[in-house]
Amino acid sequence: MKKVIYYFSGTGNSLYAAKKIARALGGAELISVRCDPQSVSAEDADVIGFVCPVYEWDMPGSFKAFMEKLSVNPKAYIFMIATYIAVAGKSFETAAKILEEKGAQLHYGRAVRCVASQCIAYPPFPPEKWMLPYTDRQLRKVAEELCQRQKRAYPRMSPLTRRRYDKVMGPYLAIEHEYDKGFYTADNCKGCGICAKVCPTQNITLKDKRPEWHHNCHGCNACVVYCPVKAIQFKKPQAYRELNTIVSKMLRLPEKRKRYHHPAIGAKDLMADRTTEKPE
Repeated sequence: MKKVIYYFSGTGNSLYAAKKIARALGGAELISVRCDPQSVSAEDADVIGFVCPVYEWDMPGSFKAFMEKLSVNPKAYIFMIATYIAVAGKSFETAAKILEEKGAQLHYGRAVRCVASQCIAYPPFPPEKWMLPYTDRQLRKVAEELCQRQKRAYPRMSPLTRRRYDKVMGPYLAIEHEYDKGFYTADNCKGCGICAKVCPTQNITLKDKRPEWHHNCHGCNACVVYCPVKAIQFKKPQAYRELNTIVSKMLRLPEKRKRYHHPAIGAKDLMADRTTEKPE
């Protein structure tokens, strides 16, 4: 039986979830959305999983684009897990619609709360000592249900969130391509290239051993949190200063702010676009 899980992960929360689930399922191949979807087809898979964070009350745009181009087995058992802290939004509805257009069905959907890791805007919260065990308990329950091939109706966007989506998230989505203009490197940059290797959208290249960002950024912060010398800094881009909303005003990266990534996920884990997780 072929089992495959496709994932998007910036600070490791979603990759950790994918790894835990893969092992519980008796082993599964994990595939990053950095891969060409045409080269990693799921047409012959019996179990297909999708794991990603929630950005702007939806799945990341590159994850959506990957799903749209991916071939799947319409008869497979298909599940989706979204890691989030407050609002899952329309992530599952987006996935279900894409699958329906392929003649497939989302059999199981669940949102899993984890440490909020947008260090450009705020310190990580809730405290890791509380949240990490809680996330593990959620994942154990998810894994148990998936092993039994249970069906679970996916979370839908609340009426209030639906009414406010365009007004609240529209302005951020309109200038998302400007986000990475805030990144720059300090003098202690070693030119190691880890930032480019962990970026889930392949948005970073090196020029004269310094990273350059190419405006295909979701603000996942992988480059920031996995830099071994904390050389990547952030200054609020002009477009966000002009937006002048509560969230845009929060964008900054104080020197002492913790750059959180999941403690069980290292840079090498994010660099591997395809791995096979063995059973627990």
